[in-house]
Amino acid sequence: MSAYHKASKIVKPKLKLLQVKAAELKVAEDQLASAQAELKAVIEKKAQLDALYAEKQEIKDRMQAEANKLKRKMD
Repeated sequence: MSAYHKASKIVKPKLKLLQVKAAELKVAEDQLASAQAELKAVIEKKAQLDALYAEKQEIKDRMQAEANKLKRKMD
């Protein structure tokens, strides 16, 4: 009985600390999941913008080539 009492004095605070840390871990994991979802949305948006930029850049290059061609023709 004495050994149990001594052991419980050591173990009980550690169990309470474990519960506190487990709750903190749950909060941190929830924040991480939220941040990862936000990051995924930002990455998808960036991919869309990159595709749009490439499309517009191609249009600009074609227009520039056409403008140069017309300029040479005028000269």
